[in-house]
This record gives sequence, C-alpha cells and structure tokens, in this order.
Amino acid sequence: MKKSKPKKISQNRLKRVFKDIREQNSKEIRFCFVIGAGASKSSGIKTGWELSEEWYKELKEDLTAEELQAWKDNISGDFDEGNIGAYYSDLYKARYELEPETGYGKLTALMEKAEPGIGYTILAHILTQERHNFVITTNFDYLIEDSIRMFTSKKPLVAGHETLAEFVSSQTERPTIIKVHRDLLLHPFNNGEETGTLKEEWQKTLAPILKNFRLIVLGYGGNDGSLMDYLGEMDVTQRKPIYWCVRDPKKDINNRIENVLTGKDFIVSIQGFDEFMIMLYDVLKYDFFDNLDKPDEHIFVKSAQERIVKLNNQRNRLLEPLEDKQDIPQEAKSLFKNASEYLYNAYREKDIYKKNKIYQNGLKVYPQDADLLGAYAAFLHDTGKDYGQAEEYYKRAIEFDSRNANSLGNYAWFLHSIRKDNKKAEEYYKKAIKIDPKHANNLGNYAIFLHVIQKDYDQAEKYYTQSIEIDPKHVRNLSNYGLFLTSVRKDYDQAEKLYKQAIELDSNYANSYMNFGFCYLQQGNLELAEKMTLKSVKLGSLDFGNMNLGHVYFAKGDTEKAFQTYKASLDHFKDITKFFEGYDEDYQYLEQYNITQEAYAEMKQRLKAGKGD
Repeated sequence: MKKSKPKKISQNRLKRVFKDIREQNSKEIRFCFVIGAGASKSSGIKTGWELSEEWYKELKEDLTAEELQAWKDNISGDFDEGNIGAYYSDLYKARYELEPETGYGKLTALMEKAEPGIGYTILAHILTQERHNFVITTNFDYLIEDSIRMFTSKKPLVAGHETLAEFVSSQTERPTIIKVHRDLLLHPFNNGEETGTLKEEWQKTLAPILKNFRLIVLGYGGNDGSLMDYLGEMDVTQRKPIYWCVRDPKKDINNRIENVLTGKDFIVSIQGFDEFMIMLYDVLKYDFFDNLDKPDEHIFVKSAQERIVKLNNQRNRLLEPLEDKQDIPQEAKSLFKNASEYLYNAYREKDIYKKNKIYQNGLKVYPQDADLLGAYAAFLHDTGKDYGQAEEYYKRAIEFDSRNANSLGNYAWFLHSIRKDNKKAEEYYKKAIKIDPKHANNLGNYAIFLHVIQKDYDQAEKYYTQSIEIDPKHVRNLSNYGLFLTSVRKDYDQAEKLYKQAIELDSNYANSYMNFGFCYLQQGNLELAEKMTLKSVKLGSLDFGNMNLGHVYFAKGDTEKAFQTYKASLDHFKDITKFFEGYDEDYQYLEQYNITQEAYAEMKQRLKAGKGD
C-alpha cells in the first residue's frame, strides 16, 4: 500500500494552533522542538551545509584529483556536490583525518564564542513558561541552555550523553535538552559511524516523548542516519504528528525526510528560525523585548543587577565577624577594592577615632558609595551614639542604593531600637529580608524585633532558627535565641547548649555570659548566675550586665550590694528611661525569690533619688 504524503501548510496555520492552545488553556497538546544546526546560524554558528562547503573546498585544495576521486568513490551512493550538506560526516572525517583533535578545536572555537540570538531567547521562555518543555537536538553547542540560564530563572536538565538518558522523564516539567550527538565537551559525534545509528539508550528515552509530544522541526536537514532512521522505523501509530519547518519545501525536503513523514504530518513553510520564534512571541503575548531601548529598566538588566546586589551583600557579610570582635582571614582583603577597601580597613580598625577617620576619608573619595554610607551610619549609631547624623547617613545610603540589604536592615534596627517607630522598622526589615533572605544578621535582628517588640513568639522563633541554619557560627544570634528560649519557652536545657556553643565560638562576647547568667537566675542557681554575669561585666557589659548582676544580689538578699550594682548599671545608660523599663520588666523573674513588689519599688525609688529624679 502506498504511503500517504504529508500536507503542506503555511506558518499561519501553525500559528492558529498555538492561538487555540493559549485561548483554551489546553493541557493536552504539547510540542517538543527538534533543533538542527540551521537554527544556530543567526547566533553566529555556521550551519552544517556551510561547514560542509568549507571542508570540501579545503579537501579540493589539499588532495590530488586522483585522491579526491578515490575519496568520492568510497562514499556510498553517487557523490552529489549540489547536496553537499548530506556529506557532513564524511567531509569532517576526511578533512581532519590526520589530526582529529584539530577538528574538535575548530568546532570548539566556533561554538564557544556564540551568544544566543532572538530566536533562542524566545525559545528559552517557551521551554520554561509553557508546557512545551522538551528539545531534541543534533547540535553540540550551548545556545539553548545558555539562553535559559541567561534570560530566565530556571535551570535546565541537559542530557549531553547517552549515559544520562535514564534521568530524562517525559513527565517532567523542567526544561529538558536532549543532545543525541552528545555535548561539545563529551566527545561529540561527527563521523558517519558515530552519527549513523541512534544509541539504544536514546531510543528508549525518546519513545514516550514522541508518544506524548508533537514534534516541531526547525533548522534540521535530516542528513544524519541516527535520528532519521529512528523516526523512519518507528510505528506511526506510536507517535504524534510532526511539523517539519523549512524555508523552501521544494529544495529543503530530501529523500530521508520524505521517508519519515506520513499523511499525519505537515511540512510548514517558514522564513527562518528567528522569524518563526518571533511569531510565537506574538502569539504567546510575551513582553520581554519591551524597553530594550531603555536598558536600565529592562527585566534582563534588572535580573543581572539582582545577582550583583546579592554578591555584594554576600561579600559585605564577610565583615560581620569583625563587629563581634572576631577575626577574618587576611586573604579576604583581596575581595575589597576601591570604596570597599575603606570599608574593610574601617571594620578591622579597633581604635574608634581612627575608624571614624577611615570612614570620613573614604566618603571624601566616594561620597555616593552606599556601602560606605551605610556602614558609617551604623558606626555613628552603635559606637558614636550620634543618632541624628546616623539617621542622615542611613537615608543617604538607601537613597543611593535602595536594595542594599545591610543598610536596610541596619536602618530597621535603628528605627526600632532608637526611634521606636515600629511600623516603619518592620517595613524596612521585610524589605531587607526580601532582597537577601539569607542575611543572618538581618534575620536575627528581625527575630529580636518580633520577640521583644511585637511579642509574636512563633514568628520570632521561626526567624531565630532560620538565622542559625544559615550561619551556625553567628555568635550574637546563638546568644539571643538562647535568651528567647530562656525567657519565653523556658527551655533551659536547649538554651544552655546555645550559650555554650556561642561561648566556644567567642569567649569574649559579653552578652553570651550575661544571658547564660540570666538563665541560671531563672533556674534558681544563684552561684552560677553570679559567676556568669560577673564575667559579662568584666568583658564590658556595664549597662545590662550590671543590671542583671544587681538582680542576682537582690535575689541573694544583699540589698545594699544590689543597690550599688544597679547604680553602676544606671551610670552607663545614656537614656535612664531604658534602665527603668528593663528594671520594671524583670520583676517577674525575681518573684520566686520572695522579693515583694514593695521592696522592688523601694529599690527603684532609691535609684531615682540617687539620680536626682
């Protein structure tokens, strides 16, 4: 029985199919793209036909007439110079017969410089945003996977060797690229023996794909035996229709293609790969080519900027240990150049006057550098206690870089701890965490805000645990989470583990000892409470450390020593209202020691009188 022939249709007919799929939101009709070398021409890679012409020309220059004829005679069938592309594998083998490595070098040089063009950019979005997520290709190049990685947020599965075939599932929604002639870096197939038969692993993998996906063939001349023989020998009832796209159906459809196509298939006249993809861009209502004339506003540029912002934030986080008086490797300095070198030097400097001078000198040279502005703001806030200037520098830093996670997070801390503007503080915390969700310092500070200010304990614990998962060596977060477990959850055993971990990491961080002492105070172990809290005072916690030490002495019944210690604490509070707020809140932890509210209030009055209040 004579095989029926495929129907010839225009590109518009196929365009209508894609319109119908989109309008009906069809989940059933899915396409797999078959991509050949012709699709890569506009991206700067020569087609198989062009390379065949080049190699044949060089062979004619290098061989004698007799040698050339002998080579032609060895090729099966009559050599047809007018169909030169059909002899790609034979020409490659002959051209690079003496040193095959130079042939590989030729292909590598061609492909490594190529950049995805318009067509591949659109294809990347189809593969990642639609249900048409498969590509079968005879190409070795990286244009498809590069376009996905460059222009989308998805990561493709690239099966560039038959040993990877078992990892390809026809049910996956991940963009999947099947390279039946292997990847350029995995000993690609070029000669006739290699491209003549499709590897058995691919035959098994492709069967379910062809059963469920219609094929759209683009830029593929069908000149290799592997994929073409597989398609030709396949039971037509076990596959979906094929849409074979060509510029000129009379010239571009060869015998091999005719042997594959049947009455259920279509030959589609198109202008070219890029033009076909532009048609799909229009049908699918994409808009990522908008604003190409305004690079700063374009989504591709913004995505690249996002990556740069994340890298900068990650680099700056390397300096965080210095805030807690821990050291960082000297080699890290190589990462900090220009404006960031001032930042590095300021973080390492221990003398506050020299540190201040480094910041000022840096800002004279780089007055608009957001990292320097933000770091100087934090210095003025935490060390200089110049809150007016600190806020001015925070605002300038955010004005010059509204996506700097350090500045946003530190300003949030300033707003909640100094300005008491909790609504605005939460707004800035959320902005900072959205920009950099792995910024352990911001996560820990937001946890404190939720814990102490908002009293949202479940959310606070969520952010405490996240901050420690991201950075298990963040001493301050370990200590603060321990305090949360001590005061809110009453989980003293777990709190103790965190305090010990923090102290092991940094034996000079005063707050770990202070919080540990507070934990012992709550458990009734006044000796260890005194020991730990005294250590925190010796390490410089003269405000809250002395306050907690006063609690210990009060609990022990030594009211005079408690008064003198509270007084020492009070002397180190710039804002004495903060002392009395903490003092009032802590009464709950002293009730177990039979200290009456009257006695506690009397102590408060003595302290106020001593301050002339």
